[in-house]
Amino acid sequence: MSQSEDKLLVTIEGSSGRHYTVRFDGVSAVESHSPQDMMLYALSEADVDAESLRRYDFLNWYFDEPEQEESKSYLRIVANRFAVTESD
Repeated sequence: MSQSEDKLLVTIEGSSGRHYTVRFDGVSAVESHSPQDMMLYALSEADVDAESLRRYDFLNWYFDEPEQEESKSYLRIVANRFAVTESD
């Protein structure tokens, strides 16, 4: 994960071993707890109070297993938009 001004880049490794970059533009908030090495279940998108913003949640594979230490990892981003590209 790297951030500069109102942009945030998140790198994801797929199960195939390929890497993807998720670029968020117009970032207004980031909340996270140990997102490194989190096993990703899904990326969800939801409305927020501000008309031009959306909330993006990286859903942890272990979200329904609270006894697992891995379940505490999360990443939430409020931004205008996102795009996914395959990276090297």
